Amino acid sequence: MKKIYALFILSAATVMQLQAQDDLLKMLENENPVKPTPVYATFKSTRVINLQSNETMKAKHLDFRIMHRFQPLDVNQDNVYGLYNLFGLDGAVIRLGFDYGITDKWTIGFGRSTTDKLYDLNTKIKLLEQTKGSGKTNPVSVNYFGNVGIETTEWQDKTIRNYFSSRLSFVNQLVITRKFNDHLSLALVPSFVHYNLVDTKAQPNDIFALGIGGSIKISRSTRFNFEYIPRLNGRNEPKNSAGNAMYYDAFAIGFDIETGGHVFQLHFTNANGLVEQQFIARNTADMSLKMLRFGFNLSRTFSFDNKK
Repeated sequence: MKKIYALFILSAATVMQLQAQDDLLKMLENENPVKPTPVYATFKSTRVINLQSNETMKAKHLDFRIMHRFQPLDVNQDNVYGLYNLFGLDGAVIRLGFDYGITDKWTIGFGRSTTDKLYDLNTKIKLLEQTKGSGKTNPVSVNYFGNVGIETTEWQDKTIRNYFSSRLSFVNQLVITRKFNDHLSLALVPSFVHYNLVDTKAQPNDIFALGIGGSIKISRSTRFNFEYIPRLNGRNEPKNSAGNAMYYDAFAIGFDIETGGHVFQLHFTNANGLVEQQFIARNTADMSLKMLRFGFNLSRTFSFDNKK
């Protein structure tokens, strides 16, 4: 019994000592709180796959990005695709883009896509950074992304008066992201797309969508990515009066592979466009297996900061 009493007293003393240490640490933290610090590397790239991420370019850094989508797989192997077209490898759509960091929180960009021969000017601004530490912290990051697209295909009817403004389309997005831990990051991207000119009166000029994306860490240099972009209006609208084409939601799955200064993204998607107004508002491919496209994004960063 004496040994039991002695053990009990020793345990109680130890607990009291630990509580005293905890109280002392809390007092020290209150007197010298840890300053909240930004959360870095929520995503490996400025895009999840098609969707924008919260990442911006560092000041005086230029990102050269090649976005490449092959034709649909079409596993039915009809006379157009399938094995005859090597499951889409014989044809492709491409976007070449340049993004430059004015500051660490402000990026401007320019690109040209083969689809609709579209040129786009864009900007991304970091409005709020997710932070960690004691005291008041920000649970999410919030970015604004916007672009203007200019179609340069020839006018279908040259006998009428055509306006330059009819070639323009616009995108506005809020990119809301959270890095939950070293393995999981999620993005919520409410989007607004406006086309000055649409194909039919039945089609809305304004499309609203809510993009959902995520990234799961597999290894230090590899991540699994996914995204889905449901349209909130104009779903399954006919593309033209004949009704022989429809607009559908876009989705994608793939992997990020980081190799030195490159980020190589491999993925499958049903999106047939490479800029927001195309894969959000004018995606004509459904979610069937035969309409999947294999593609990749290749990013290479160049530094113009002589100090670094």
